[in-house]
Amino acid sequence: MPRKKNSLPEDMQAALAENELLVERIVELELALEDIGWQSLTETDREFSRDALRRIVILARLYWLKNPLIKRAVETQTCYVFALGVTTKAKHPAIDAVIQAFIDDEKNKAELFDHQALMLKETELQLFANLFFVFFINSSTGRVRIRTVPFHEVQRVVYNPEDSNDPWYYLREWQEFPLDTAGPVPPVRRAAYYPDWRYRPRDGHPATLYGIEVRADTPIYHVKVNALSDMQFGVSEVYAGLDWARAYKEYLENWASVAKALARIATVITTKGGKKGVTAAKTRLASTLSNTGTGETNPAPVQASTFIQAEGTNLQPFRTAGAQAGMDDGRRLMLMVCSSTGIMEPELTGDPSTGNLATAKTMERPMELRFRARQELWKGVMHGILQYVVNCSVRAENGPIGGTVAVDEWTGDETITLELDTENPDETKRGKPLDRTIDVTFPPMLEHDANVQVAAIKEAATLGGLSQARTMPKMLLSRLLLQALGVENIDAVLDELFPDGEPEPEDEPPVSGSDDDREIPKLERAMVEAARELRDAIRAAKKAGVWE
Repeated sequence: MPRKKNSLPEDMQAALAENELLVERIVELELALEDIGWQSLTETDREFSRDALRRIVILARLYWLKNPLIKRAVETQTCYVFALGVTTKAKHPAIDAVIQAFIDDEKNKAELFDHQALMLKETELQLFANLFFVFFINSSTGRVRIRTVPFHEVQRVVYNPEDSNDPWYYLREWQEFPLDTAGPVPPVRRAAYYPDWRYRPRDGHPATLYGIEVRADTPIYHVKVNALSDMQFGVSEVYAGLDWARAYKEYLENWASVAKALARIATVITTKGGKKGVTAAKTRLASTLSNTGTGETNPAPVQASTFIQAEGTNLQPFRTAGAQAGMDDGRRLMLMVCSSTGIMEPELTGDPSTGNLATAKTMERPMELRFRARQELWKGVMHGILQYVVNCSVRAENGPIGGTVAVDEWTGDETITLELDTENPDETKRGKPLDRTIDVTFPPMLEHDANVQVAAIKEAATLGGLSQARTMPKMLLSRLLLQALGVENIDAVLDELFPDGEPEPEDEPPVSGSDDDREIPKLERAMVEAARELRDAIRAAKKAGVWE
């Protein structure tokens, strides 16, 4: 039997049409993230597709702007982490001069280091779970300027083919809007690969990758949270609470609708006479304002009026008790938002009645640890950025800090050694590379009794004695005391107290107290020495046979 003409193309067209239909349905599922209970991952079963992540970010942004629970949860964590600021200080003056110049740059302050920028970056990290810092480096002076790339512009991460945890490049796709004084012009689509800030290939970066430009001089530092080690991008930290925040919102809306409907009927009249009795009661209670147009001839009774009813007529208020779910019955939905965001109920709602002093310490401890963990994350981010700035100063031809750069022949990794410190007054550090230690310090996030803190610091410094036990450097001791007392601009105060740096132990001023107090350590040393002399004398006498 001959084959029908064009039967194969028709079969192929039908298969293609069915395939397109399936693809459209998958896309619809991803686009309906807010309407479904579960979201399919990509074919690798490791993470959301890039388009799904885009939808999650859009939802997180909208809920932060509109939903009170999500906004309150994000702002609570942001305030605990950065509301009191952060202090950065390098131990060596030359290193500190470089990082302070970087921080004081107006563009860098606006991007990361002033108070508003810090609060904004923490908020974006919670909502988007990804931050992409871009470094613009002056190869001559080593000066660095930092910027961020929006999350929606980074489309892909290229990893080391032999190590999935070693990122090499980031693909950025964006639109540029050229300036034209003659009138508006259409945007121009751009694409480029940016190297990871820790990736420095032995033979240098290629000019192009997959046919796309590589911008080797602008590396990216990717900070991601709420992600596993094999995921390219993090997932919004509020994503787990979006459905429950929406459910609580809808519950309260439904409750308000029912309450509004019940408010339309305040009383119930029961009367005899069938339809005629109902009509008579209606006539007595109906308004005449719309009928006459000249005034109300049957006005409604004023508040607290008395209703006089005949036998067989019964006027009672409409009872709503138990007729609907209460407003507080939806609390379990709100608690799911607390569980997903890590914010306790009193802080999430602003209602102090849901907490008490007896449970405050035990209930808020997990939340405090969560915020401290986020501060440690930011310590690592800032420390890494500032150390990178120091390295750029060493690599630059005319950088303010000298040093050497050694490249590992096997891995291509760099080892940067700073110039020798020849003028350090401390003989133990003189002739060694500059101390590149950088301290990133957050003030205490909780208010404690200053007297208790000062007493604890004193106990640690003196070990319960009356004089300093040399358990910590004096500058550190002073810093701890100033922090406990809530003094602002601690570094400036320390510079005034110790203009020459940490004093030598023998140059420290005498311990405060009475003359007798200051003599106690000397008496103790004299007693110990006398006891040793007595012991040696007894041993010598026994050896000579004089002492039995």
